[in-house]
Amino acid sequence: MRATKARRPADSGHDFFDEAGIRLACPRCRGGRSHDCAGFPCGTCGFEPRETAGFPDFRTASDRYLSLNQETRKAAKLAAFEPVESLEGLARRYYRMTADVSRQREERFVRHILDAKSRGHALLARLPEAGAILDVGCGTGGFVAAAAECGRQVVGIDIASRWLVVARKRLTPAAKPGLHRQLHHRPNKPRLIAGCAESLPFADDSFPVVVADSLLEHVENPAQAMAEMIRVLQPGGMLVVWFPNRRWLGPDPHVGLCGLGLLPRSLASRYVSARRGPIFWPRCGTGVEWANLAQGIDPRLEVRFQAADLSLWPGDDRSNRARTARMLGRLSRTSGLAALLRTFGPIGELVVRKPAAARSPAHSRRTKPGSPR
Repeated sequence: MRATKARRPADSGHDFFDEAGIRLACPRCRGGRSHDCAGFPCGTCGFEPRETAGFPDFRTASDRYLSLNQETRKAAKLAAFEPVESLEGLARRYYRMTADVSRQREERFVRHILDAKSRGHALLARLPEAGAILDVGCGTGGFVAAAAECGRQVVGIDIASRWLVVARKRLTPAAKPGLHRQLHHRPNKPRLIAGCAESLPFADDSFPVVVADSLLEHVENPAQAMAEMIRVLQPGGMLVVWFPNRRWLGPDPHVGLCGLGLLPRSLASRYVSARRGPIFWPRCGTGVEWANLAQGIDPRLEVRFQAADLSLWPGDDRSNRARTARMLGRLSRTSGLAALLRTFGPIGELVVRKPAAARSPAHSRRTKPGSPR
């Protein structure tokens, strides 16, 4: 998917629209127009987007695992296998390139990738039925594919272009012929963009719906990522965040160990290191913590959290994971158990609504060029 040069509307001072109507802006300064193709630097701060593995690349920083150069090389290496591998095969190729992922963890992660579209449909059922959607931290594109199947305009952005390669594979004919025909003949095809959650390359108030699934525990600065998602949310819009709950006593989704939520962080980290080796373990949060984070960004926001309703996980998925998800979803809607699952359930849901008359708070905007991140 190669980006094309965009038109500049006469009434836009600091942003412009690409061919899908997305309001892009410089991710670093917000003070000048940006472009979704290489060779057009920002007129204010000089930031110049690149192209990585065929994706517009607006990243201002690397993720915690790889430098930008290392990540770009890894994405290119993975993309070389894209034409000949299935979705599962491409995912396994990635994990075979990653030294600190054991075979046991590989199996768990690959199952998660293959389940991602079903989970995406369950999340989609929680959203308004109309309006473009931004998926922040889209990963391997499970939600993007689910939304596209339902005819929604959707943009997926992730700091890891290597995951975008897998997401693109999910949208190819071999992965889903019917979906590919739909996307080929529909003008609002899903977009995949490389970018940082803490510096989104979109203008203020761009999207009526923003989603993030299993994102906040992975970013360097969750408060900045939350502020950015709220900034690009339109007045009256809805942000839905799904997150692994730190209070869950079952297997941690990242390392597969039980009871970590009962231990102090330092002790839990030592336990993870003893059982799984020197690996990075994402810091999960609770509904209260994420709700307080959002409320602190703008007190005018309407914020609530609950157990994620997984009852609409697609019924044609007969796996044990799917059956468990649907059962938990039904229990989360039961008055006697809703409060218990809200506190101790495996997946939490944070819903943030932006007041209809509100604009993005000034303190959520990026600082001037050259200021510290």
